[in-house]
Amino acid sequence: MPLRVLVVDDDQFARTAISAALAGQGFDVRSTAAGVVETMDVDLTGIDVAVLDLDLGEGPNGIDLAHALRRRQPNVGIVILTSFSDTRLLASSVRDLPPNSSYVVKQSMSDIGILVEAVKATGTQEADPATIPKVPLTDAQIETLRLVAYGLSNSEIARVRVVSKKSVEQTIKRATIALGIEVSDEFNQRVSLARAFFSLTGATRHTHANR
Repeated sequence: MPLRVLVVDDDQFARTAISAALAGQGFDVRSTAAGVVETMDVDLTGIDVAVLDLDLGEGPNGIDLAHALRRRQPNVGIVILTSFSDTRLLASSVRDLPPNSSYVVKQSMSDIGILVEAVKATGTQEADPATIPKVPLTDAQIETLRLVAYGLSNSEIARVRVVSKKSVEQTIKRATIALGIEVSDEFNQRVSLARAFFSLTGATRHTHANR
């Protein structure tokens, strides 16, 4: 019997594409949902594996949903399929994954086989302990980069983070070095940092050219 799968993603195109790809690999995609509320109405007795997006918009994220699903169905396998190369890029505090879970970063998928293996491993209760990747940045550097990417000045970031402006400047300098970003008169450092942040989240942002 093929593994029965639930796919949860708030983006309709992604949800449809993932469902079609898994069905094409022989899985039985029993149900799909756009968010947490819709997912909680799904009958989990017919689900072996839940493939969940990490970022589900406002409210609980995919890992929060994973824990909620486990409380209802202790044996359901969990696959977090996300563009976030580090959960800290979504929020400063994200829960650990429950046991028998896999964390798959979309950008690292060279082919559908990586997702197929993750679904099979969790569906058969044979998944290794999930390892969530970490980017080479501290929590403070990530939060500062997030605010830079959203267009805040150093003074505004200092007020938000309740630190000195000098501390913000030092944090930005260390983050720039950690990310290997070139600093010169030819490049706008803040634009480069914003691009780096959005790249790590898998987001596509249209920014002005460095100048």
